[in-house]
Amino acid sequence: MDIKSAVLNQLLNVNSLYSLILQNHIYGCFILMEDIAQKKFQINGTVLSTPTFTFDYDKQFSDIGIRYGFAMDSKLKLELHTEYKEAWVTYFNNINNIEDIDKLEDSLIDIIQKTIKPEDAFFVNALETGSLPQEWIDVLLNIVQDDEPEKNAISMAITEKPIRRLSTTRRIIHPKKVLRKTRRNR
Repeated sequence: MDIKSAVLNQLLNVNSLYSLILQNHIYGCFILMEDIAQKKFQINGTVLSTPTFTFDYDKQFSDIGIRYGFAMDSKLKLELHTEYKEAWVTYFNNINNIEDIDKLEDSLIDIIQKTIKPEDAFFVNALETGSLPQEWIDVLLNIVQDDEPEKNAISMAITEKPIRRLSTTRRIIHPKKVLRKTRRNR
């Protein structure tokens, strides 16, 4: 199955928490494929590494969203879906250049915009800056809290801090990184 079909199949008929989890994962996949194309890592099979970092995108596939997405809450870990994972891992293994990634990003953004309900449009609202605007953070917190109401305070602390840290870390330390469409205003 190709990546566009795999993403579309996952996006169909999702809403609320799972929609958030999936969009966060897709966003993380966008960042990861850009980093792979720009050779930000040494690559050995499916293991990406730097002197201080190692990530196996096959074995740790479910963690891509919580490591690279717009929200780094562990409650947003993706449940494994075989066809979806296989399509992404195959694509990551065959990344050639940033131009191909741009084309794929444009196609996937179009699929997301046509498929996701406006009230669940987290991905689209994170595109410009790489983090969610405050009103969408509030929506995210409500969804995560509704999932486990007894953990409201913990969820807020876990969710809010990484969202702000991602915005600061990815934008200020790497201001010259070519981010293509992922973080630009469409």
